[in-house]
Amino acid sequence: MSGTTDAAGQPGTVDEGLRDAAAIAGGMQDDGAEGADEQDEAEPEEIEEIELSFGAKTLKVAKSAIPDEVRAELEDFTKNIQGDYTRKTQEIAEQRKEFEAQRDLYGKLQSLGGEARKAFYAGEAIANELAQLQQIDLRALRQSNPDQARWISDEIAVKRSDLINHVNAVSQYETAITAEEQRAVASLEESGRARIAKTVKSFDADAVIAYAVKAGVSEQDAKKWPLNPITAEFAWKAMQYDKLHASTKAAIAAKPNSTPSAPVRSISGKSTGSTVKAPEQMSDDEYYRWEMSKTVKAMRR
Repeated sequence: MSGTTDAAGQPGTVDEGLRDAAAIAGGMQDDGAEGADEQDEAEPEEIEEIELSFGAKTLKVAKSAIPDEVRAELEDFTKNIQGDYTRKTQEIAEQRKEFEAQRDLYGKLQSLGGEARKAFYAGEAIANELAQLQQIDLRALRQSNPDQARWISDEIAVKRSDLINHVNAVSQYETAITAEEQRAVASLEESGRARIAKTVKSFDADAVIAYAVKAGVSEQDAKKWPLNPITAEFAWKAMQYDKLHASTKAAIAAKPNSTPSAPVRSISGKSTGSTVKAPEQMSDDEYYRWEMSKTVKAMRR
C-alpha cells in the first residue's frame, strides 16, 4: 500500500498524466468557445444605406450617419439637382440633335449645289459649242461638202439633246434643294413650337403675331415665329407686361379721387363739443395750417 501511495505522489506518475490530459481537453474546449465567439464577432452587421445623386455622380452613405431632418432636406436637395441635371442633359441632347440635323442639311445642300453647278457649267459649255455649230451655213455646205454638212447636222442634234439633259438635271437638283430646305424649315418650326410649349404656358400665337404686327413687324415675318422661339418668348413676355401695365393704369384711373372734407373751424368762446379732425385725416392744406398754428403759439409763449 505504501508503495502505491508513493508512486502516486511522484512526478510523472499516472495521476499526473490524467490531470494533464484533462487540462489539455479543457483548454481545447475553451479555444473552441473563443473561436466561435470570434466568428460571431467577425460577421459584419448589415448597414442600411441611402443613395444621394449629384447629377452624373451618386454617393452612398449610411442612413444612421445623417439625422432624419437633415436627411430629408438633403434628399430633396439632391432630387432637385438631379432634376436640373436631367433637364439640362435633355436640352443639350436636343440642341445636339438640331445641330446634327442642320449639319446634315448643310451637307446635302452643299452636295446638291455642287452637282447642280457641275451640270450647269457642263450645259453652259455645250450651249457655247452648239452656238458655234449653228453659225455654220449648212445649206451652202451641203452643196460643197455634203458629208461634212451631214456630220455637223448630226452633231447639232446631239448637242441639243445633251443640253436638254443638263437643263433637266439642273432643274432636278434645284427641286431637290428646295425640298430639303422646306423639310428643314418644317423641322425647325416643329422644334420651335415644342420649345415654346415647354417654356411658355397658355401661349397664344395669334395674339403674339398681332402684337408683333402692331409693333411694326410685317405679318409675313411675324408668322415665322416658330423659326425663332427665343424671340417669340420675349415677345410674349413683353405683351404680358404691357397688358399688366395697361390694366394697372386703368384701375388707377377708375379709382375715385377722395375729396377732402371742409376743415372744422374752432369756435371761440365756450366749448360747444365740436370735434377737431385728427392730423392723419387732414388734407395737405389743413395739415400745413395746423402745423403753422402750433408754431405761432409756441413762439408767443
